[in-house]
Amino acid sequence: MSAPRTRTLWLVAGVHAAALAYATARYNVFKGVAWSEWPSYTLNKSLALAVLALVVVAVFRTGRPGAGAVRPVMAAAGGFALAHVLLSLALLGPAYYAKFFDGQKLTAVAGAAIALGAASAVLFHVGQREATGWSPVRRYDALAAVAFIAGTHAAFPGFSGWFEPSTWPGGLPPITLISFALGVAALGLRLRYRIPRPAPAAPAASSPIPVQEQ
Repeated sequence: MSAPRTRTLWLVAGVHAAALAYATARYNVFKGVAWSEWPSYTLNKSLALAVLALVVVAVFRTGRPGAGAVRPVMAAAGGFALAHVLLSLALLGPAYYAKFFDGQKLTAVAGAAIALGAASAVLFHVGQREATGWSPVRRYDALAAVAFIAGTHAAFPGFSGWFEPSTWPGGLPPITLISFALGVAALGLRLRYRIPRPAPAAPAASSPIPVQEQ
């Protein structure tokens, strides 16, 4: 295995390990979520955070040529995103997302969050299939858009608790807040590191029409 690929694997593993440690501390240690829910609820939280962190890494690498490969990072982010979608669908219900429900129906906030989550998932899928044919600028824009949409999707479930630090378990900020901040950071990187658009090709000079001698 090549050294760059090995470094990328360590990066992906490290990002998810950090996200999982944070989610475990916040929810299971300080908030008191049952350890029986660690393989589903807590793991799902860590996957959501890791996805945003990896997309920000991809945005940074795209804007800084030579910083590292982007495709394997996005492949890992796409895998984590798929696992997050599947776990979220399995957990979707009043027991875990009480704020999302009004009786037996989803609230408008829940609908917006789900719609944005679906949009980011579609962008992930399209990007993985089509990005090789896109220009560097278009790939950069798409990465920043995915990060911001996914971060906004994450903001809906916990926005109301962002401004009450006294209620944060262990003083740890909500993962929804961190995810939204990562989405904003991706936009900031997009503005900070600009990829010059290719100059339009100059029209070919027309060759003079030879005049036949009389």
